[in-house]
Amino acid sequence: MKMSLAVIQKTQESIDKAFQDKDADLLEKETIFLLYSLGDSIPDTFSDSVRYIQLRETKLKPAENIMSETIKVYFKTALELLDERNVQKKDFSAVKFAFEKLFLETTDYGYIDYDYDISELVSTEVAAEFLGVSKPTIYKYLDNGLEYKLVNNVKKIPRVALKLWSDPATAFEMQWIYQEKKRRTQTLEEKLDVIQARITEYEKEYGGEFEHLYGNKSDIEIDGLDEAVDVFDWKGYIMQKNSLLKQIQAKRGINA
Repeated sequence: MKMSLAVIQKTQESIDKAFQDKDADLLEKETIFLLYSLGDSIPDTFSDSVRYIQLRETKLKPAENIMSETIKVYFKTALELLDERNVQKKDFSAVKFAFEKLFLETTDYGYIDYDYDISELVSTEVAAEFLGVSKPTIYKYLDNGLEYKLVNNVKKIPRVALKLWSDPATAFEMQWIYQEKKRRTQTLEEKLDVIQARITEYEKEYGGEFEHLYGNKSDIEIDGLDEAVDVFDWKGYIMQKNSLLKQIQAKRGINA
């Protein structure tokens, strides 16, 4: 689905109004519209590479979590990608990357399911040659987030994923996207294990528990420390841990 200039302008005005009025319902409506419009537009524009796209098990973030200037930039990028005047200028890898980021920034759950044309998928051998690395390195990349599809139980890699991975900065962001996708499929207990591991690392590095070392300091005092970035991250992990513990206890109470 490509958009005319009139539809783009109207959608942009609606998004601006949602931000200005802090209208959660309107912002949710426009977010869903943009996500599904991109999901329809990509196979239409790049039919040689992808046959269809489905948004699975999608749940938007609370509106207050996406009313930020950063997310507003993602909305603007999405509209630019949908502009029918830019069709010939579009690059599949850039569009896919922007789509993935918009989806992860605006949703709490769900994933994007791409049905690639078979011609888009290559073997690990071809992938290794494309990236100029060994086949064992390709398997490490797959473990770290390089996208693949199983075809008859054989891992095949989309050419678009290889193009994205060939740029170091983009590869780093693709690994972040992968970790976010992985987080969404984890159980509460698995998430707790990951959070506890990070807390333990900080306890070893700084020689004690957060409450003992920094529990009596305000955020302003912490901000003045040389290790402020680590301490704020550490504090954030503890808050996440406490939240997860409450969710686990609630779940066990329901299932008891």
